[in-house]
Amino acid sequence: MKTIRTLFIAFTACMVAFAFNSCQKDGVYKPKKKISKIYTSEDGGDRILQETWNWDGKVLTSITLNDDDVTINFNYDKKQLSSLSAGDEEIIYSYDGKLLKSITWMSDNEEVASYTFKHDGKFISGVDAVIDNGFLRNSRLLDVAFRGIDPTIAETQVTQFKACQAEAKGLYKYSDVYEYDHNNVIGLKRHDNNNNDFTYTFTYSKNLNPFYHLLAPEGLGDDVTGYGLSKNAVESYHYEDTYIESRVIDMTITFPKLDGKYPVEETRTEKTTHTVGNLTNIYTNVTTYYYEYE
Repeated sequence: MKTIRTLFIAFTACMVAFAFNSCQKDGVYKPKKKISKIYTSEDGGDRILQETWNWDGKVLTSITLNDDDVTINFNYDKKQLSSLSAGDEEIIYSYDGKLLKSITWMSDNEEVASYTFKHDGKFISGVDAVIDNGFLRNSRLLDVAFRGIDPTIAETQVTQFKACQAEAKGLYKYSDVYEYDHNNVIGLKRHDNNNNDFTYTFTYSKNLNPFYHLLAPEGLGDDVTGYGLSKNAVESYHYEDTYIESRVIDMTITFPKLDGKYPVEETRTEKTTHTVGNLTNIYTNVTTYYYEYE
């Protein structure tokens, strides 16, 4: 399949999801509003179609990533998501009853990465990841598979993530710990086998999140969130790491247009402050997302 500019898994993504209620199974996505298309506009530029979502009744069957001309298929065991597939790559989901147990990334029928999930009651409380550096590459399938699980980062961090993996000989490993406030993830701490630390904090609006319970995320957005994990829409995001001197990313999100409590238009303003020695660089960009529903 075609490779692309972002991968971070999403780690980003991981996506998944879930601060579910007790009746909700992980891997079951039944949104009250079904997304049909997602557009973006960068820094006030033209609105560009990024994703087309395809449904069979109430079941999400595929997402077409228009800029890459790639379609990711959603496969189910009964009503529970069992895998995502595109070309020679596949993401396999395993469960322990209602709870997500693991995600396995297969490429050409060979396992190249695995993610094992921990729970505190019905909530995902952490994830342990093991990735084979020899196979890790930009993958749109992986990007979609994971962005829902792990509230995550900006495109600016893709380079850093690849560097982390190169530094870790053979296998790159990390562990995440999640913190919740009711049904929203408000914090994430990551530690990797290069002894690097990464922290993420989130605040939320009263608006509802149309991706809630989705094991795959909002897809094209290279910038933030773990949409599947939280009931409400993210209002602000803060990230910092100890990897390259000092890097801080702050994002604020506004909702100029709503359909009830669901976003129709969402504007994300991201400010990155990167300090190396006595030199500090500040970058700002604004991305607006437009959602159409069936």
